[in-house]
Amino acid sequence: MSIQAPSGGFTPGVAARLLLADGRRCFVKAASAAYGDWVPTAYRHEATVNAHLPPAVPAPRMWSHIDDGDWVCLIFDDVAGRFPSLSWDGEDLIRVLDSIERSVQALTPSPMKDAATVRDAFSAVLGGAWEQIEDGSALADADPWAAEHLSTLASLESHWADGVGGVTLLHLDLRRDNILLTPTEVVFVDWAWPAVGAPWLDLACFLPTVGAQMVRFDANAVFLSREVGRTAPPGAVDAFLVALAGYWRSNSLRPAPYYAPSLRMEQRLAADGAMRWLRTRLGG
Repeated sequence: MSIQAPSGGFTPGVAARLLLADGRRCFVKAASAAYGDWVPTAYRHEATVNAHLPPAVPAPRMWSHIDDGDWVCLIFDDVAGRFPSLSWDGEDLIRVLDSIERSVQALTPSPMKDAATVRDAFSAVLGGAWEQIEDGSALADADPWAAEHLSTLASLESHWADGVGGVTLLHLDLRRDNILLTPTEVVFVDWAWPAVGAPWLDLACFLPTVGAQMVRFDANAVFLSREVGRTAPPGAVDAFLVALAGYWRSNSLRPAPYYAPSLRMEQRLAADGAMRWLRTRLGG
């Protein structure tokens, strides 16, 4: 057996690509409560979700999972793919957008009858971030426009959950390092945070992370080029984007966790991408 550690990701624990003695390849991820209770909790959720994903969903097949009450280990097909290009050039972006649509179609209605709603699953992390930013000077340095319009952002954010209801099971953490491209497939990995909600939410979560790498990226035009974007209630999209940007911005101002020193930079860039999109939508 040989082991290769993959790059990417911000979750502490073990992640490895294995070549087994019989020639098969798999990907293994594992963590214990020593890394924080949230990590094995997320992995348990991921195991439950993967057991319900239909074949049409662009996700790796889970072979098995092991849970001894402390350590949780998940074993998947190994995907011999690459991350999308940093500049999202060529066909990379179109392929991913098409796969988001296929995922939405395959997961509407949700195959998990008892899956949490987006409102319930994210009520502890979304909402109130703009009001709770303590260091006004740090915000002014990071985002002068947000600092100037803080009361407007806080007001919009309070309505983030009003329009997120729906029956689609969503990934909700789609970004470049959770996507693998092969010559023929697009694969979404790390299904640790899915919840049920409106079909436009995965697209809304994903596009700011593209805008994080491309300053001139027109996220709104891309959003409206897709049916789920065109049919999404504009006010609901605005409120959700404000809350998402607030989550990223407020976290980016905090010290980085020991296990992910680059996390705050990624959150800062994602907040930048979300705010550029918001300013377009809000006429700013």
